[in-house]
Amino acid sequence: TMGKGGVGETTVAAAIAVTLAQRGHRVHLSTTDPAAHIEQTLEGEIEGLTLSRIDPLAETAAYRAEVMHTTGEALDPSSRALLEEDLRSPCTEEIAVFRAFAREVAAGTDRFVVLDTAPTGHTLLLLDASESYQRELERQARNTQPESVVNLLARLRDPGFTKLLLVTLAEATPVHEAAALQEDLRRAGIEPFAWIVNQSLLDCGSCDPILQRREQAEHRYLYELANDHASRLAWLPWQSNEPTGADALARLARPRSLTVAH
Repeated sequence: TMGKGGVGETTVAAAIAVTLAQRGHRVHLSTTDPAAHIEQTLEGEIEGLTLSRIDPLAETAAYRAEVMHTTGEALDPSSRALLEEDLRSPCTEEIAVFRAFAREVAAGTDRFVVLDTAPTGHTLLLLDASESYQRELERQARNTQPESVVNLLARLRDPGFTKLLLVTLAEATPVHEAAALQEDLRRAGIEPFAWIVNQSLLDCGSCDPILQRREQAEHRYLYELANDHASRLAWLPWQSNEPTGADALARLARPRSLTVAH
């Protein structure tokens, strides 16, 4: 799941993972979200579902240690100090998190892997992964790329392997930022599978005039999505309480029809 921060990627990812697990599939749910809301959202263990978090600090520390142990071992003290300084650059964290992201995607060969990705450079780095990652890795570590990284872009481009979902709200900024992200993905040869409109007031049945006007305002953006951006479009209703636990998440994921007036 991808989208502008705060649109509910974590909840959507959790709902998808829970639904797949309840259908009897093996599922792994992973997040790069620093806030790590998924554990609170799931509220306990669910049969068939495993959970992990990509921790940028831990991944960066492990990557630095690996490079120093491999490339650094053969260097003289002066060169080793330069390498150590080089590994303190911001790009090192991007590479470390990217490697972890590739590792999680690779696990999808024998189970469903649901990734809740943060709307940061960690996500956008994959757009030019095959070139920038390889150049930086060769410059820093001068070693062979992991198999998961070598195959990552091909896996993301393969609609039979990866389904990328853009999550948004029926508001101007989230819709247009997600549309720009979709264009970036397409330039990288990655076609989003579907759009999900979260926290929608569509068909809410409220008698409150303010909520009625807000519902009507959504129609403009739902119509734009249906006609200009999304090949598949789903919507999730606004919740008075945050959906937590398996039952609430499964209810959130049940099918709904979508009718949008021009």
